[in-house]
Amino acid sequence: MLVYSLVPSPRASPDEDWNTLQAEAEQHGYAIRARLHDVAVPLTTTYFPASRTGRSVYTPPWQRPGWSEVERQIQCGFAEGVIVLDRHNISSDDGEYHAVIKHLGERYKAFVHLVISEEPAVPT
Repeated sequence: MLVYSLVPSPRASPDEDWNTLQAEAEQHGYAIRARLHDVAVPLTTTYFPASRTGRSVYTPPWQRPGWSEVERQIQCGFAEGVIVLDRHNISSDDGEYHAVIKHLGERYKAFVHLVISEEPAVPT
């Protein structure tokens, strides 16, 4: 099992996330193979003083080094799945999130375990 987390900034530490992910893994009897993380996205890359805005660059999960390592370790047979805090650690975009889940499941028979499960849509 792999644990993966996004951290809010380059200076942030994933220690609190690791503790939560470790507790979840232990509760379900998973053995942790590796801890992987990326800095949360989007990141502000350019600041325009006159407009007081920044330009953000979004990085899809498959272009992040940590997530690429998750897939590599699963592909090589070192892990059967990955634990993340919530779906937003993979992607906030519905299509992208579901594509990642489908890809891992169909290609590698791997699974994603969410600590904070997806809540079903409530009819309004």
